[in-house]
Amino acid sequence: MSRLRLLHITLWGPTVPLSTVEFGAGLTLVRGPSDTGKSFMVEAIDFMLGGKSLKEIPERNGYSTVLLGIELPTGEIVTLARSATGGAFSLYRSDVRSGPIPVPDERLAAKHSPKNATNLSMFLLKQLDLESALIRKNAQGATVSLSFRDLIRLCIIDETKMQSDVAPAITGQYTTKTKEISTFKLLLEAEDDSSIVPAQGGREGARATGAKIEVIDQLLSDIEAKLVDAPDEIQLRDQLVRLDGAIADHTSTVEGLLAERSGLAEQVRHLQETVQGARTELSEVGALQSRFELLGRQYDSDLERLATIREAGVLLGFFTPGKCQFCGAELADQHYNHAHGVDGTAFEESVDAEIAKTRALRADLAVTVAELLRRGGEAQTSRLSAAAHAAALSLRLRELDEQLSPGHATLREQIAIKSDLERSLALYTQADELARLKAGIIDDTQTDVAVVSGGLNLTALREFSAELATRLEAWGYPDAASVRYDRAEQDILADDQYRSAHGKGVRAVLHAAFTVALAQYCFDRDIAHPGFIVLDSPLVTYRPPGRNSQARLDQSLPAGIVADFYRDIQASFDGQVIVMENLDPTEPLGPDAVDVVFTKEIGAGRYGFLPPKGSAESTLQSEE
Repeated sequence: MSRLRLLHITLWGPTVPLSTVEFGAGLTLVRGPSDTGKSFMVEAIDFMLGGKSLKEIPERNGYSTVLLGIELPTGEIVTLARSATGGAFSLYRSDVRSGPIPVPDERLAAKHSPKNATNLSMFLLKQLDLESALIRKNAQGATVSLSFRDLIRLCIIDETKMQSDVAPAITGQYTTKTKEISTFKLLLEAEDDSSIVPAQGGREGARATGAKIEVIDQLLSDIEAKLVDAPDEIQLRDQLVRLDGAIADHTSTVEGLLAERSGLAEQVRHLQETVQGARTELSEVGALQSRFELLGRQYDSDLERLATIREAGVLLGFFTPGKCQFCGAELADQHYNHAHGVDGTAFEESVDAEIAKTRALRADLAVTVAELLRRGGEAQTSRLSAAAHAAALSLRLRELDEQLSPGHATLREQIAIKSDLERSLALYTQADELARLKAGIIDDTQTDVAVVSGGLNLTALREFSAELATRLEAWGYPDAASVRYDRAEQDILADDQYRSAHGKGVRAVLHAAFTVALAQYCFDRDIAHPGFIVLDSPLVTYRPPGRNSQARLDQSLPAGIVADFYRDIQASFDGQVIVMENLDPTEPLGPDAVDVVFTKEIGAGRYGFLPPKGSAESTLQSEE
């Protein structure tokens, strides 16, 4: 059988003490008080098998590289190295446990890709002869390449997942549930889904479904972030009803004042228009007066000039009939003076006519100017009257504004609050609509899950349920014989209720039993399995620091389960099991077991996976 075996997990940095834990071929128990790095070790192992990131804790400062030793099925020992910040892997065809870190033999990408063998996932899958395996991801038969991460989530169980009410075979993500059950099916039946012929458009439909749910989840997340400080929807609606009543009462109180103010404002507007019209009229009258004064002066000048001409004509004899004073022509030769005879000349007559015409125009101008002055006076009177009336009305408007000002401020505040309430209620409405939309999409996804779940072999499930019951019976779990794995719910049924309905202590034990049983099931049938499992806090308890402190068993668990648990996994489990636990074993471990004890006390044994910052051990190593 092709199996991997973990040899050690090591953190190295040039200025900090080397931190390493070696693993045995069978049971390795890492125990001690809470907060000593046990869960961090689990995360580090997962990180070195393709996990995305490593938690930043104060004790990790200074550690730059993580090393994981692995024995391959061929017996070859290799070491995986990775920067503590993530990224690609370095592969060494030797056992590397300290620095300086040499040049790697190979480089492996962190992301799985079936098209390129130079990635960690394909390297490890090849060791298990699963590099070509395909798993189904929807009801239409679309398949994807198996990733090593699909397997590792069934082997490395952290404390959160151990206690979670989500079924052991799945992660709780709707978009990946079908694929996760297909992976579980692969381990139960030793057969992948490469023989399935996908229906037309199945891949595109599944991708679209996943994308829709992802977008909806993002929108829901944004809405939830906006509603984080908002009251619940019922409270918001109650507040809105009360606020609408307050606004209505306030509005009726100021309604009369608002009506009066509106009428006064309209009057003021008309009066201001009147004032403006009068000003325009006065401006026009003033402009015309200036022009008419100029014209009057012109008429006066013309009359003075004509009077001068007439006087000069009389003195110089221009108006006396006879020989022409201008050209010397005799009277008989003067064509225009024939009609005047001895009494005058045509020149005199024309001057007199021009004087009469100019005087008439001057008189008409005087009448026009008088009318213009009358219009100006009326405009000035209208302007002054309208301005005075507008000033009086404006004073009343200011009085009304003073009466309305506190009310308006309150009303504006109430309206602003109402707008905020309505926005929050709109967000709740959007969230409800998105949730309904998501539920509809999930119903379609559940169809995919039902198809894959229904395809699980009943014989294989019965055999797995028997292995699960046997494991729990060995641990002293009550009525273990009735425990079974339910295909429809993809969950463990124990004590006539699903695992998700039990308390966290029972959930943890049942999840641990699932993981151990699944691995042993594969070992017994020579089915490909990574060969190791990592269980973080399967007995769920908290242990404070101190030499004499004792962790207490979860009251929902059988009293003898601790001894039975360790006894069984040493005697009846054929793979490698690494257990992180606060609870000390009640019996001595077997000679082949590795027992790693953390004390969380400086100077008393090993403090934890990483030394505390500022400790003598850390300082000494740094100086060296």
